[in-house]
Amino acid sequence: MTTIRRVGLALAALTLGAAAAAAQDAPDAQGLAGLLPPSPKPAAALQLPAAPRPDALLRVPMVADSEMRFFIDAASVRRIDARQLRYTLVARSRQGADNVAYETFDCGRAAWKVEALWQGGRWVEQPGSEWLAVDHGLAGVHGTLYMDYLCADDEVDGDAAAVVARLRRGIRPTRTIP
Repeated sequence: MTTIRRVGLALAALTLGAAAAAAQDAPDAQGLAGLLPPSPKPAAALQLPAAPRPDALLRVPMVADSEMRFFIDAASVRRIDARQLRYTLVARSRQGADNVAYETFDCGRAAWKVEALWQGGRWVEQPGSEWLAVDHGLAGVHGTLYMDYLCADDEVDGDAAAVVARLRRGIRPTRTIP
């Protein structure tokens, strides 16, 4: 191989390496050089609520018949920012068994994640929990919360008191599904 060809290949390799390094150092609105989606903004520091009290549970009315009944603990509802809020969700089976989760809901992304589970009389944080897309089906509790109680125009619909008031009324307002 000639010296000129070796120098040319070496320069090409250096140029490609420099371009790759520059792309990694220059994320844009589309994420890392447009290759990855941007990471969501970290939510506010997690402050776990008290255990849900039976007298503070507000039923989430569901259209379809379900094996589970769902409740939000009114005392746990906290607005984090314009797009996110947290609440305790209780899923109760017909036999009376409860699954209790403290969740963050992101109205801008139409997504939710479990922050902690109530187990053995205490909260157990779930640091590896992934964001899950809302199921827009009428039978999905997160779809119902998104459409009827928590969000409007990609933001939390009012403060925590307004969200709790809508849940207390238990009335599903008329809204079109986007």
